[in-house]
Amino acid sequence: MIKRIIFIGFYVIMSHLSNGQEFRKSQDSAGIDYNFAQKTYNGGGAAWVDLDNDGDDDLYLVGGDKTDKIYINNGNGTFDELANPGLEQTENFYTTGVIYGDLDNDGDKDVFVNTYFSDTEAFCKNLLYINNGDLTFTESWEWDREEDKSMTMGSVFIDYNLDGLLDIYTVNYVEVAQFTFDDQNMINGFDHECFVNRMYRNDGNLNFTDVTDEQGLGNNGCALAVTATDYDGDHDLDLLLGNDFGPFLQGNRMYQNDRVNNIFKEQSEELGANTEMFSMGIAVADYDNDLDLDYYISNLAANVLLENNDGIFNNVSEIAQVKNTYAYGDSTLTVSWGNLFADIDNDGDEDLFVANGYVPAPESLATTSILDPDRLFVNNGDKTFTMLDSTIGITNEFPSRGAAYSDYDMDGDIDILSVVFDKPNFGENTQTVLYENITENDNNWIGVILEGTQVNKDAFGSKIYVHTPNNIYLRELSGGASFCSQHTSTLHIGIGLETQVDSIVVIWTGGKNQQTEQNILTNTITKIVENMTVAVDNLNLSTLSAYPNPTRGNVTILLPDHVNGISQVNVFNAQGARVFLGYEHSENKIKLDLNSQFGYYLVQIIDKHGKIFQSKIMKI
Repeated sequence: MIKRIIFIGFYVIMSHLSNGQEFRKSQDSAGIDYNFAQKTYNGGGAAWVDLDNDGDDDLYLVGGDKTDKIYINNGNGTFDELANPGLEQTENFYTTGVIYGDLDNDGDKDVFVNTYFSDTEAFCKNLLYINNGDLTFTESWEWDREEDKSMTMGSVFIDYNLDGLLDIYTVNYVEVAQFTFDDQNMINGFDHECFVNRMYRNDGNLNFTDVTDEQGLGNNGCALAVTATDYDGDHDLDLLLGNDFGPFLQGNRMYQNDRVNNIFKEQSEELGANTEMFSMGIAVADYDNDLDLDYYISNLAANVLLENNDGIFNNVSEIAQVKNTYAYGDSTLTVSWGNLFADIDNDGDEDLFVANGYVPAPESLATTSILDPDRLFVNNGDKTFTMLDSTIGITNEFPSRGAAYSDYDMDGDIDILSVVFDKPNFGENTQTVLYENITENDNNWIGVILEGTQVNKDAFGSKIYVHTPNNIYLRELSGGASFCSQHTSTLHIGIGLETQVDSIVVIWTGGKNQQTEQNILTNTITKIVENMTVAVDNLNLSTLSAYPNPTRGNVTILLPDHVNGISQVNVFNAQGARVFLGYEHSENKIKLDLNSQFGYYLVQIIDKHGKIFQSKIMKI
């Protein structure tokens, strides 16, 4: 089934910058008052997730040493903290990260929370909150063995065996801290013992089996990040691990999913993916638009951009100008954590955001700055990026950790959340930052929501190819990314000044099923359900009364009482191109002169509060 949901926001009057990008801090106006209560400089995750199935993204924030929070999106750019959701148990745990997915395939999103310690244990189990469908949650993670109690710093949902059920892979951190010393008894290296990572197979009915050993995934490299991704284009999901302390313990690891032999094969060195670094977070995108997936890995000091060349990787961060080595000048090193690719200006290529934040390090190894601002790198479209300065509104002065994106206000551009620590020594009133995107340009976009029927319901691991008259864009839907966090599941594709999308080709998880949808409207969100297609004339999009409909020309649209004035009227044809037509409007109706070609049209009315109303009209 293909369903289109239209969101086009009102324009914000603003001055044009040379690059056109602009953000403002909107956490206060949005009602998000939060910071991460840290004790060990670790953790700080967030997830944009539609928990109430109303079409917009809500926000889950892990608390660290305080109770986790859920903020429900009101649909008008503001949030309300959810009262009594059943997360009280998190007050007794030090929570670090969060991912979401529909583990029981019942149509709502469940939440998996990573932990470090609890009130009673130095290392403890993770937490699985099953969505009861009424905005309450029940904790249901049964894996409470000693070998499962660890310092979990990240996780990802992955249907590794392609049975339609989401499995869980966790990456686990330091078990015993050990150091090496120089002849002056100063720390000059690390010799930590690390917990083993775990793969839990979903057997249905919320029963899980530990298959770590049989799948060959018992890595113990002190990973801080993991992503499930199809790096080799064979349509099953591989695993990329970002290991900390790489120069002293082990480098990053890439595991190729070999479904023929039902095992993962470690292929890091052969692929050029075994970078030895202090890995923190992983971002995934086709940054160069060559239809394969590339990976950006954050670090203490220079970050790494692994460009994919037929499944072999080369670090091109210096050429691309995204190393992000220094906080200020060339004296103090950055420490990068959460990172993400997203097309923030809708020009057709993916830009790069990096959340930076101080962490203590031995003086012999690094000099880091307490002041370590977030960074935005704009994609120039030629395999290079330009770092924008703070005048565009990316001005967080406090230490960040997790980062995640969503078009939370549904105005057609990507907004970014950067999770901030509460203390110590970082000043008063630290606050997690919501960077609202207020970039103004004439670029177009589409959004895509996928829903599996044979594959997992979230369709994690599926890819889409968006065909326009002049370009093809690749996007992959992931079950966890960045650092301790997860982005929205709505795939966002900017198409620049192009006004038409010829088709969307969906490669559903595993590659056995391919689906092509046409007649895609631009500046809309399109929902595609696996193996189900409904013709355009059966789409139920009308929320406004229009007559006559079908029409031979003029049409009258009645406005509901709750429309608060008219800010904008948009008309789109079936190909998604905007049609400029004359109209008249009074207090309670609009008269539209639809003297265009035959076919279906979508009329949108945006009121002065930014609320969107719409009607589908047929011209005969």
